[in-house]
Amino acid sequence: MKAGWTRQLGAAGLITLACLGTALAQNPAPDPAGLPKVLTDKLLPELAGLLAVATVMETALTTLFNWRLYREFFNGRAVKTVVMVLFGGIIVSVFSYDVMARIIVFAGGKETVTPVSGILSALVLAGGSAAVFELFTRLGLRSPVKPEAERPLPPQDRAWVSVRIEPISLVGPAEIFIEKIASPSEEEKAMAPLSGVLGEKGIGERIRAVFMTDPLRFPPSGGYSVEAGPVYRITARAARMVQRDQTREKAVQTETIFVGRFAGRAIIDLVHRI
Repeated sequence: MKAGWTRQLGAAGLITLACLGTALAQNPAPDPAGLPKVLTDKLLPELAGLLAVATVMETALTTLFNWRLYREFFNGRAVKTVVMVLFGGIIVSVFSYDVMARIIVFAGGKETVTPVSGILSALVLAGGSAAVFELFTRLGLRSPVKPEAERPLPPQDRAWVSVRIEPISLVGPAEIFIEKIASPSEEEKAMAPLSGVLGEKGIGERIRAVFMTDPLRFPPSGGYSVEAGPVYRITARAARMVQRDQTREKAVQTETIFVGRFAGRAIIDLVHRI
């Protein structure tokens, strides 16, 4: 079993080194003669090994991140960072792979493995192959590449809207309707476009929203695209328990959540209690 793992890791390392060679060929580095000898003779092989380990770990964990059960309960980006850091720490601890301590030795420091160097090594591994490639770039071993685009925003003529239901007497599922009003009243057309919604949230609620998906949010992540300018009506239809005479019974009700216009590039998170 151990030999099988060794062969697999060796093959993965060769594939990673081949990819590294291709990337360096496509993005040629500055003249090696102008770089310190420690970079070309010692640090480059060390970083190549780091790239192999980070890529293998990143690829292995992709199975978890693509698992439907994982995506059902967890916010992908937030929890992914925690999982990557955790497994990076496990690799550093179990295999004594403290790459930060090794690099400090190459730079002329003392060979000492400490919790600080271990944490930094785990964070580097958690960054995956992209973080290692960034190291190559900053050390001058690879030419800079075009930076990734920033987090996308809605187009100038559209807005993103989400609706979250806070259940109070909700029974069963809630239906959300978003419709553009074809013939709005003069009063509705004169309403100022909504640019944002602010609300107070506790620490626990904010943390839970970052790491966990909300089954009572539409859409589950991101926002629903609507036009900026036209008047929209957003309603919710759901069954709830109501008091009638001396008994409580279930009744289906339709409630209006919002009527109005949205500003361009607005990101609106509406909250409604049912």
